[in-house]
Amino acid sequence: MRFRAHLASASAVLALAVWLSSGTMAPYAATFAYPVVTAPCGYLVNVDHPHHEGVFQMLDGQPPNRWQHSLVLRRLLFPLWAYPSMKVGGFEAGGFVASLLCQVTALWLLALHLRRRWGEPAAIAGTWLLAVYPGITYWAALPYAYAAIVPASIGLVILLARIDERRGWRQMIGPAAAMGLLFTAYDLAPYFGLAAVLLLVRRRRFADLPVALVGMALAPVGSLLLLKLVFHAPLSNGNTAIYGMVLRAYLHPPTVGVWLRSLADFPSVLLANFVFSNLVFLPVLFLAVVAITRQRPTLVEGSVMAAVGAVFLFNNLAPPYAGRWQMRGDFIPRLYQPIFVALLIYGARAIGGAGALPRPKRVLLMALTALTVLGNASVAFGPVARVPWAGTIYQAFYQHSPPGTLEQNLTRYGRRPLGFCRRF
Repeated sequence: MRFRAHLASASAVLALAVWLSSGTMAPYAATFAYPVVTAPCGYLVNVDHPHHEGVFQMLDGQPPNRWQHSLVLRRLLFPLWAYPSMKVGGFEAGGFVASLLCQVTALWLLALHLRRRWGEPAAIAGTWLLAVYPGITYWAALPYAYAAIVPASIGLVILLARIDERRGWRQMIGPAAAMGLLFTAYDLAPYFGLAAVLLLVRRRRFADLPVALVGMALAPVGSLLLLKLVFHAPLSNGNTAIYGMVLRAYLHPPTVGVWLRSLADFPSVLLANFVFSNLVFLPVLFLAVVAITRQRPTLVEGSVMAAVGAVFLFNNLAPPYAGRWQMRGDFIPRLYQPIFVALLIYGARAIGGAGALPRPKRVLLMALTALTVLGNASVAFGPVARVPWAGTIYQAFYQHSPPGTLEQNLTRYGRRPLGFCRRF
């Protein structure tokens, strides 16, 4: 009964936070200096709105000239999930409903996973850490593939745990194929696909590696074939070409001196990306829990952390390369958001086991947990509550506009969630 009450309350808080981060207050739109103002209600959307709407138009059978411009056609899973509600309620409103259901479903799945593996106290702690996590509210109110990042990451780490538990190809192929399906939601394969490989290598389960790789490849390869053969969509575009640019930089490096000088800011870049990739409070709690409990990550948690770290190093240790878009630096910590699920689960199970700690450590850990929940809530509810640091933290998550942009846009366009229409 206690667990159910916490889960129901946390679900309500999460739903409220997502709704109060919609309309003019959607952070991914409102932190951009030139948001698109939609008719008739004056809500804000990001300038990438047509790219994401293009996926819906493609699935809806509309003429190719309406959607071929889209750079995100390969991110199919969320548009497929949202298609029925989008068809009924429209792209924006229907997509909001689908995203909200997606976030709440992920909350329940994580809570049940934590309770099964680590017990009820860990599940309750993890439930509240996720319910107010601003990495959800940044994306969730807009009908874009980004809304799937948090739910898909949760699903992938649960499937990683299944792979860790099971042996033999018959037991492996299902979770691996399900991971591949979730890879079609967003570009999560470099993180969780690599994590699966690291986990199996660490377990010395080399015979299971081919099964896992084939299973994880099924859905992504199938989706690419679908795009190419059925929709005749291009498989590469400006959005995917950047990865090739980074790889070519390694293959054709400059002199060692030039390369080393480009890495002079690496320590500060590392710190900024770690702290702001998950909006300050969760990363700080993780470091505090490590210091207090000295608890080692599980193999699943450690594999995810190592994989995200490897992607970070690949991007940020690369030699200098030309191009407007750079995968290095501190302007886009959001790339490494998927590490949140390992940090959160690590923290939740440590908090759940706090009863075994000496009283001073237990009290300190519970106080820090409460402060983290309040800190995250201050950001997640920041736009409507006028919390001054919410815009700063959101802006550091993805520096696509000058500081202060969120407050400027909310002052100009008002603070109205979906359902409160001011006709333009």
